[in-house]
Amino acid sequence: MRESRPSQVLRQKVKKIEKQTGYTDFQIEAPSLPSVKEFTQTSLRLPVRLLFTEPIVAAASVLGAVVVSLIYLFGEAIPIVYSEEFHLSRSTSALVFLIIGAGVFFSFLPRLWDVRKSKQRELRGQIAEPEDKLFGFLVAAPLLAIGLWWFGATIPPVTTNITPYVSMPPVLFVGFASVEFDTVLSGYLTDVYGSHAASANAPMCFLRALVSGVFPIVGRRMFKKLGSSQASFLLAGIATAFVAVALVFRNFGGAIRKRSHFAQSTTVDANVVASVGEV
Repeated sequence: MRESRPSQVLRQKVKKIEKQTGYTDFQIEAPSLPSVKEFTQTSLRLPVRLLFTEPIVAAASVLGAVVVSLIYLFGEAIPIVYSEEFHLSRSTSALVFLIIGAGVFFSFLPRLWDVRKSKQRELRGQIAEPEDKLFGFLVAAPLLAIGLWWFGATIPPVTTNITPYVSMPPVLFVGFASVEFDTVLSGYLTDVYGSHAASANAPMCFLRALVSGVFPIVGRRMFKKLGSSQASFLLAGIATAFVAVALVFRNFGGAIRKRSHFAQSTTVDANVVASVGEV
């Protein structure tokens, strides 16, 4: 793994130059590895503080962790729905996972839109706000809800005399949403919290690992106990609530981050850049 800490990269460059030139009087004022206190503050205390005091971090972490982990839950749900209830062979049921995977490839479409809008803002001399990059999230949230409602309405026990292939297309939305939620929300946290980006993203990574481990354990039991349709409707209801959160991010995210102590530096930097551009 390549070294990414700037101070360490600088030290490596200096050592290389010293070896090549024989000059050994360089003075490096950049800090080396963090102390235990600095590591505890930055890598442990600050992420926990951001999770419980920053609404943007809390919401993005929960949404990102749940949606990304849906793939692991569907790993338990799909064999139940298609092998046990629709009585398809296991090999045919496994093809549904390819549909989920196909949804991942459609994530390039929002990126094309983001690039286009970014170029338009650049031509107009406008500064991009973090909320301007939420397009993929705003598209994926309703598609996920629609897909889960569609899936639940076309599988047993709600429907028993319908072809199973009607219920397969909506799982494409699950694959698409899992990538978009993770990509866009991680980028949003990075844009909002600037120098604290690693600490802001840490809660999402932790919750994602936790939920990804829990979902396969409870997934089979949930689909068996509630019934496949009811379990899907429960997930669809949660996904519908996520749509409301996406709208809050889009319409009120700027006001929320401007009240944040940790996001102030990002806002100030944007204002400075805008002032320089006007000059």
